[in-house]
Amino acid sequence: MSQIRLFIVTNDPERALGETLGCATTNAPVWCRVISDTVEILRLPDGAKCIGAWFGPGASVQELAWRERRMFGGIIFLSDEDWQRLSAWIAKRKGGAKPARPEPSAMPPMAAAARPSLVQQFT
Repeated sequence: MSQIRLFIVTNDPERALGETLGCATTNAPVWCRVISDTVEILRLPDGAKCIGAWFGPGASVQELAWRERRMFGGIIFLSDEDWQRLSAWIAKRKGGAKPARPEPSAMPPMAAAARPSLVQQFT
């Protein structure tokens, strides 16, 4: 059995997998585990890489458990490098397309002097 490298903590497993990895619970990768049980959320091991995915109005009991678990520390959130690897994995799974890189804006940013002063606008 493969070691779990990513935990998705959610109140809706099917939707969370669909929106984060583009797959269903029936074909989730072996290196990923989706958790929606509050006791399992509270027992996440230190060093676990996690994504929280919440759906619906208000905080669910799963989200409240997630907040409590995070207060104890030890949870690792995904770095930019992790997100890039995840994007590459999703693109490969969807047919080998490389993840799209954002194109540079054709418009240069406004010069600092040209930007409106917030102090002037709201006083």
